[in-house]
Amino acid sequence: MKKLIFLLVVVAACYLVYTNFFQISAEEKLVRSLEKEFQTATQNYITANRQAAEPGLVVISDPEKAENQVKVVRKKLQELKPTLTEEKAIARAQELESKIQNFCQKNEIE
Repeated sequence: MKKLIFLLVVVAACYLVYTNFFQISAEEKLVRSLEKEFQTATQNYITANRQAAEPGLVVISDPEKAENQVKVVRKKLQELKPTLTEEKAIARAQELESKIQNFCQKNEIE
């Protein structure tokens, strides 16, 4: 009986830790999805520029398309930021915004 009670207490403690520290809120999920979109767009941009730099190859990827993807992510983030209320989501959005600005400055994207 004592083992059963101990087991229930441990399970309850684990559940509380999981719900407070490991679950992601809806706002964080939105920011994470934008992070993934930005990551995809940057990879597409890098790939397109590599293909364009190699002589004699047909360019399959278009750097302009990847630039437009980055601009779309930036616009979505600007629309999302005012609606965020959670500290973690706001911090994550600010971090993503700085990454986007840095990427745009390095690659001369308006």
